[in-house]
Amino acid sequence: MTTVSAHALTLGYQRQVILDRLELTLPERAISVLVGSNGCGKSTLLKALARLIEPWEGRVCLDGKAINRQPTRTVAKSLSLLPQQPEAPEGITVRQLVGLGRHPHQNWFEQWSEADEAMVQRALLHTGLNTLSERAVDTLSGGQRQRAWIAMAIAQDTPLMLLDEPTSFLDLTHQMEVLDLLRDLNRREGKTIVMVLHDLNLACRYADHIVAVRQGGVHVQGAPKEVITKERVKEVFNLTCRIIDDPFFNTPLCIPFGKDVPG
Repeated sequence: MTTVSAHALTLGYQRQVILDRLELTLPERAISVLVGSNGCGKSTLLKALARLIEPWEGRVCLDGKAINRQPTRTVAKSLSLLPQQPEAPEGITVRQLVGLGRHPHQNWFEQWSEADEAMVQRALLHTGLNTLSERAVDTLSGGQRQRAWIAMAIAQDTPLMLLDEPTSFLDLTHQMEVLDLLRDLNRREGKTIVMVLHDLNLACRYADHIVAVRQGGVHVQGAPKEVITKERVKEVFNLTCRIIDDPFFNTPLCIPFGKDVPG
């Protein structure tokens, strides 16, 4: 079991505060989705949870201990991160990229093991990339590249996965494939998954726990039906909408209004 939390966390760039004394504890073995307007600090928070950003104040804790005081290898065995728009070295194949996920598990005495090979093969199968494993990553479509990066995170085999907009630049079919894959990893293997999503309806469908970020802090958090209401959407996104029950999934369905609001 791996837990991640933030306590009195203040983050910023140069002299601008992005998040101010934020408090957050995310549920284990659940899918948590961070939502909020552009520039509210969702990606900044995710980077801090992954120890990519040093807090100005406060701390991020991994299993109850300050993450910045833990060895890099320990952190890499506990959490994996898929950043926005990752870039692969030129010419690297899918199998080689996925194999990079095994680096935290290797040592001087055993550089590559049968267990490493098995995990890479498993990740390729999970993401449907086994037939493309020898292709160069830069020759793949956007959806295939995104799955290759997710396969690398799967091969890393961490109990906690952090993903920053994993469905960006994907068509609807590939968005659903990626989110279905992540839900399968959560339900079948008990992985704790934290991701940033922009689509509120997909967030409601796939999340167990939603965190709405606004004005430098956590505005509201909880189950989708508790968080995604027309009042909260107006507060967080300054968007007028109607919320109905999805007739198939019984999750909140957000119908946004533009200038012409129905009476």
